[in-house]
Parts: sequence; structure tokens; C-alpha cells
Amino acid sequence: MSPTLPYFSVVACSRNDDHGGNLLHRMQLFVSGLLEQCRRHQLDAELILVDWNPPPDKPKLKEALSYPVKNGRCDVRIIEVPPEIHGRFKYSDQLPLFQMIAKNVGIRRARAPFVLATNIDILFSDEIMRFLSSGKLRQGRMYRVDRYDVQPNVPADVPIEQQLEFCRKNIIRINRRPPSGDIMHDAARMVGGGHKQPWTWRDWRRWPLTNEIRAMAYWPRDHVKARLYECGLKMQALQDVVFPNSLPRLAKFQIPVNLHTNACGDFTLLSAEHWNIVRGYPELEVFSMHLDSVLCYAAQHSGAREAVLRDPMRIYHIEHGSGSGWTPEGEAKLYKRIDSAGIPRLTGERLFEYGVEMRRTGSPKIFNQENWGLVDEDLPETVIRSGENRT
Repeated sequence: MSPTLPYFSVVACSRNDDHGGNLLHRMQLFVSGLLEQCRRHQLDAELILVDWNPPPDKPKLKEALSYPVKNGRCDVRIIEVPPEIHGRFKYSDQLPLFQMIAKNVGIRRARAPFVLATNIDILFSDEIMRFLSSGKLRQGRMYRVDRYDVQPNVPADVPIEQQLEFCRKNIIRINRRPPSGDIMHDAARMVGGGHKQPWTWRDWRRWPLTNEIRAMAYWPRDHVKARLYECGLKMQALQDVVFPNSLPRLAKFQIPVNLHTNACGDFTLLSAEHWNIVRGYPELEVFSMHLDSVLCYAAQHSGAREAVLRDPMRIYHIEHGSGSGWTPEGEAKLYKRIDSAGIPRLTGERLFEYGVEMRRTGSPKIFNQENWGLVDEDLPETVIRSGENRT
């Protein structure tokens, strides 16, 4: 490895199975873009790519991708989790990739004081890269950012600035903080096209009540369900109130802290210390739905306070095939596919309960043992040092 430790570790996982369609194209954009931006912004980093359960009939990720590290600032480490280890997990015959456990493999082996967990179809804006390279990251923070979903045909044979310009002009949707007690305020702003400007109370007074109610239809179903569930809990709390002045205290502990968990699996940045305090993502043998959100609640209640990076700091997510990941349009189809296969998943209601529990106790809910991230396993690793040609 490089003689000095990196300032920043980036962790992602995948396998060469064409998940979502044209996977290698999206993955190459991610790898090449990150390495180029680390070079441009002089960010001393490492990219940890976990190749989980490599298909036997396809090249492994260390061979299927190119890693342009010459004259760079970012080492590349490809860690392989072989099929025999994957086969130990329940539902391994139906889930070829345990995404959160795979990320934990990389997080546990990261060398930098700050570790970003992300995915392999992400491009980072120049503004966010400038922030990451500024040396302003703080230990007691959990950094989040809005995700902008873009059209899948991002050109690969043009410089990174042209790729980012393509992303800016081909936005499909924006994944912001989910609605809280101000669900109608935020929803009304989105429907009115006001997402380009910050919301103010003056804007709010101009919205008729009918528009606010109609705006709720534009939020994903799970968000609306969570709000209705929250209202039910508050009504239940009202029935148990003896003294009126106890209502604010009761209501506070019946809802989770309002965190930006929307698309949090694509960008969650913590210090290595806090990743170890919460022991990474819950290593549950289930579909990866909501496990990244549980991690955010755990980090918040371990003392890593959320800090949402504001626009124009953003990440771009390259859209992939329907049914391979969550989208508002494909939610029902995805859930049906998971449930019909008999694969368990964490529901929005259970996530809500975990958030309430952690807020009530004031401490993170820890799921994993001390050996999280397969730390006891001697996993094959390929290192491509920055500043050198690939061999």
C-alpha cells in the first residue's frame, strides 16, 4: 500500500452479473469518475470495491474494469468474497449479493479516518468533491446529501465535466429528505416547481389548503404510510395523557428523529470511529431494503449528528433497469418480486419502530457482533496503487 494513510475511504460493492442492465458501463463511469476527481481535487483517497460472490462464468471485477490510476491520488483495493462464504448465509440461493454485509467488509478494512459508503452507479458533483478535499470533515457528524437520478445513457468517452453536464440536464427525480411534520409544506413546494429555491414562510402562506393536500399524492407511498402511522401513534398518546403539559414529551418519543434517509445507501459518510461504534450496517439475512436507514438512526443516536450537504453539492445516480432497485414508479413491482420469492425484508413500519426505540432510549440499536464485516476471514485482495500503471 501507499506509505501514508489516505484521508478518505470510498466503499462500494458489486459483482459482474449485469444487475439492472449495462452494469459494467455504469460501474466504469463510477470508478473512472471518482479516480479522475480525486486527481483533480488532490484528494488522497482509497477506493475499496468489494467483489461479492463473483459469478464463475464471468471475469472478476479486478479484470472486468479498467482502473486509470496513473498520476492519481486514489489507491484501488478490490476485495473478493468467494462463493463459499456467500453460501453460508440464509437465502444465498435467492440473493446473490448481500449488499450491506458486503459494504461492511470494505468499511471494516478501510484505512482512512473518514469512510464513505456509496454505490457503483454514482457520480459526484465537483462541489461535493471540493468539500471532501477541503479537510473540513468532522468526527462527530454523519454527512448526507441529496441524490439526483439521471438518464442511464451517460456518455463514457467524454471528460468528467461533460458527464456531469449531461447529468445536470437529464434529471429524472430528486431524492430529498423525506417529509416530517411539515410533509405538506415540502410536498407543495415540490409540486409547484419551487425546489429550485429554498422554502420560506412567505411561500407557505400563498399555498391554498387544497394544493397542499393534493401534493401528498406526489410522495412515495411508504412516506405517506409512515405519516399516517405517526398520526395514529400520536392519537394513542393523547388517550394516555393525564396532564396536558406532558403531551409534547409523549409526542416527541412516539416518532423517530427526522433524518434524511432518502437514498441514504448512496451516500453515508462517517468517521471510522463511528462506523465501529455502531458496527456497520445490520448484517441481517434479508433483502437490503431500509438497512441503510437503520444505520443512519444508529449513527445519529451514537453521537454522529446529521449534517446534510446543501446544493450544489449533490450526487448523481445513473438510472438502471426497472425492478432491480427501488423507484417510486416500481415500488409495488419490486415488493411483489421480493415477497413472491419468499425473501424477507425490513418493512417501513419496523424501521419506524426502530427509530422510535432509539430515540426513546437515546442510544443506537446494535445488531452485529464484534466480528462484523467478516473481519475473521482472510479475503483475497488486489491493490492498484495510485500514481502507477496497472499491471
